[in-house]
Amino acid sequence: MSTAVQSPAAPSLAALSRAVDELCALPNDQMGASRKKHLRALQGAFERALTRHGLVPDAYDDLASLLSPESVDEFLRLAVRGLIRGDGKTEPESDAQIRARIRAMEIVAEHTRTPFVRPEMPPAPAPAPVVPPVTRALLLEHFKGQVARSISEPFRVRFLAMYGIVLDTAASSGTLAGQHVAHLARDLSTVRIQRPRQGRMATPPPIEEWELSPATRDALNAYLPLREQLTKRFQRDREHEQNAVTHLWVSLEHNNRRLPDGTVVQEPPGMPLQARGVQRVFLRAAEALNEEMEDLLAKRNAPQAGAEVPEWSPMPTRLEPLRRAVEDELRQREEAQGGVQQVIVLRGRTA
Repeated sequence: MSTAVQSPAAPSLAALSRAVDELCALPNDQMGASRKKHLRALQGAFERALTRHGLVPDAYDDLASLLSPESVDEFLRLAVRGLIRGDGKTEPESDAQIRARIRAMEIVAEHTRTPFVRPEMPPAPAPAPVVPPVTRALLLEHFKGQVARSISEPFRVRFLAMYGIVLDTAASSGTLAGQHVAHLARDLSTVRIQRPRQGRMATPPPIEEWELSPATRDALNAYLPLREQLTKRFQRDREHEQNAVTHLWVSLEHNNRRLPDGTVVQEPPGMPLQARGVQRVFLRAAEALNEEMEDLLAKRNAPQAGAEVPEWSPMPTRLEPLRRAVEDELRQREEAQGGVQQVIVLRGRTA
């Protein structure tokens, strides 16, 4: 059953409803959940705009009229004033929300082959500063030293392995969440990754195989026995193999998860980490490093302090600035070597 709003009387809104239904019926590998959410939001916003404010006179007629420059301009003026929100609020819609509205219109127009002149997009925010090499190296050495001395709790063991994968491949939180143990070579020399689909890509990105650094292999050798211990309770015999946890990155503690009906269930340790869980891992690691570095710098008697790390600055608590810094360096290395890719791209294989 469709989750769309009731088909309105206006022919233009009925046509929009049909198009959104068709797009939202596509599998997630062709149209992502976030895009579908934006399409449904656009459908509701256009219905509110037309029924409450009228837009332009011929916007009732058909989809082409609804998506005409005059109709879209009036729609966006209402959105900027906060008059067609679906959450009951009256605040003006943000630049990010406006950009999402326009991208959703483009998808509908392309799907229905309706003429569409894209209005000017609000400016995208400037990217956050990337993490400088000194700070990245300090984070690596700080956690690596603790793991090597066997004084680190499981959180630091898992983080160090995850951090090594990011430094070697510039993997995002979504990429990390999609990794399985089978993506690692038996000798841990390489890892296969598949980056998330971007925008309206017709096909998934190719699977990439990256060589892992010695530091990352050491970190994985420390983490994998911990992971095996955490997931042991989920391993089944062959006939229940589908119940086994095969994801590479798993939780260390009990977590609460809310079901669609609102029920909250407690999941045991060893469950696969989702993208948000991966992001929380990096937030927690950055907070730990920042707190410990402030303490060391205050004491002025630790090897990490003073003139040896004059460029140190607090570590960002988000993964994205770190990932972009690594991505930039990998691209520069590729360009310096005459465009020779550092990654082996494996086509025709599945994750």
